[in-house]
Amino acid sequence: MSEQPLLLDVRNLSVAFGAGASALRAVDDVSFHVNAGEVVGIVGESGSGKSVTALAAMGLVDAPGRVSAARLAFDGRDLQAMPAAERRS
Repeated sequence: MSEQPLLLDVRNLSVAFGAGASALRAVDDVSFHVNAGEVVGIVGESGSGKSVTALAAMGLVDAPGRVSAARLAFDGRDLQAMPAAERRS
């Protein structure tokens, strides 16, 4: 059985809102990957960061939110370096 190619690669994703000592870290050091053809569910308690994680991966976290990740790639393409118009397509 052959392994499916990597479709989504998220490494060390963090999302914070606010600045300085009052910053709220909504997502802290989350890593996961999704292979092509695979279905993945993210589960957790209310307020645990599931929606913010998905929004960050899609580039939909607005200011004052700050997204950082060691790697955030879709189909091998770096989402952090991609222009917004290309990311939307």
